[in-house]
Amino acid sequence: MIVMLRRRPFLLVGLLLTILLIAFQRSEVINEDTLKHIPGHDTIKNLPGKVSDQWEQTFGPGSDKAKSQYLEKPLENAHKLKHPDAFLPHFDAVARMPGLTLKEAEAGCTWSREEKINFQYGYTTDFAVNRRNDSEISQRRAALHDFVKRGMVPWSAAKDKFKGRGIVTLGGNEEGKTFKRMLVALNELRRVGSQLPVEVHHWGDELSDENRELILSNYPNTYFHDLAGPDNVIKIWKHMMPNFQFKIAAMLNSRFAEPFLLDSDNLALFDPEELYESDTYKEYGTIFWPDIARTLPMNPIWPITNTKCRMDEYEQESGQLLIDKRKFWYHLQLALYYLDKDDDRLYYARIILGDKDAFRFAWHALKTKYGFPTKWLSSVGIVREDGEYCGHSFAQYHPDKSDGRPAFFHGGLLKSFTKPFVSHLHQNKGLFQYYKASPNPTNHSANPTEIQIGVMGAKSVPGEEEGAKVAFCTRFNDVEPRPLDEIAPGFEKHFQDIKGYWIILDVD
Repeated sequence: MIVMLRRRPFLLVGLLLTILLIAFQRSEVINEDTLKHIPGHDTIKNLPGKVSDQWEQTFGPGSDKAKSQYLEKPLENAHKLKHPDAFLPHFDAVARMPGLTLKEAEAGCTWSREEKINFQYGYTTDFAVNRRNDSEISQRRAALHDFVKRGMVPWSAAKDKFKGRGIVTLGGNEEGKTFKRMLVALNELRRVGSQLPVEVHHWGDELSDENRELILSNYPNTYFHDLAGPDNVIKIWKHMMPNFQFKIAAMLNSRFAEPFLLDSDNLALFDPEELYESDTYKEYGTIFWPDIARTLPMNPIWPITNTKCRMDEYEQESGQLLIDKRKFWYHLQLALYYLDKDDDRLYYARIILGDKDAFRFAWHALKTKYGFPTKWLSSVGIVREDGEYCGHSFAQYHPDKSDGRPAFFHGGLLKSFTKPFVSHLHQNKGLFQYYKASPNPTNHSANPTEIQIGVMGAKSVPGEEEGAKVAFCTRFNDVEPRPLDEIAPGFEKHFQDIKGYWIILDVD
């Protein structure tokens, strides 16, 4: 039996914690006192070495550059700019754009409530029931652009600290589970022949010397970086609640100029270094992969970022992403702005979920196009003896239209599979059996299929009570499962070889 849920179960914990955050949230509307204390406002205004210095030199009264660099409107193709500081005139023009009202922003999407659209937050969400007023939205938008002008660390203070290409991942604790999944991901990188260096980010002493040695034995070309250390260019806080800011801070502070972010539960199907040579990355300097959900039209993040709701856009799935910091240093700092400091973290926790959409809406706020794959994701999973399908991973694809190979299997829901269920599958057909693909994978405006999340109950699973929950599952309704060997031949055997069954086997 599968019980349908409206929201994605592997994010239910995050949603619950968001509710706890809301309980502590201060006033919905920023007043002048709040604005004065936002990160990057009067407390750091005009300090030496801040972006505000460069801003004043470019646009200040009497500046020789003001006339030559002034833009009447934002650039249509700002993503083609070659240097972070080349964006400053563009940012100035973006800040002068007329602000969208909530009504104007949501008019970009015309779905009816009867359509089976998979939204991250449903129509019963607080901001959908209690619509945000335009005064609040205007103040939030002003605070955002004030941060862009006064709160960022300039590229000149950081550019000499970064070079080359490499993979960034987080080696957090979670009672060792994240660490064990990361070892499997490193084994897979080695299997596909990757020579890219890996940089494991952690907080303080959460990564022991023993675990460092184990990582190096699996993937020798590995560096370690402490996000709590004094040498970080971008300093962050560690919160009691989920620390979604770690991922963005890792990208910003990474030694790599072109970091590729890979989650610990994400398996690369070919050498990620190939992505740097993709047409998509060469054009945009970014690759953002899609999620299964869309953003509600009345979500205030649309007008705050002065963006009309887009029907051709899915939310972002940040289990993997590629960004050229040599161009988008400031964009990344804006993504962090949504998550790091308390006032903003508490507010934005209600409207974007963790780090996943911080990147997308930073690029939207700064009117910069990003690269994304031609093909939408597929679901990867199992078919039980009774015919029930359970999707546990996303297959994300090579971004170029001319390629289209599956590039990653991101196992978000594998975390929910119980040990007896994994053992049962391991003894039978395994975890990687089938996939479900959209009938219109290249049409991002189309609704590919009705997507639902369900609970799979135990049925003839040794060690589980009949009817007990053994897994959360993604379902693509009205799509027939097909053998996974069609798109990833022999992957189940590869998964065994890289010690993917660590939950039931010794990973050492």
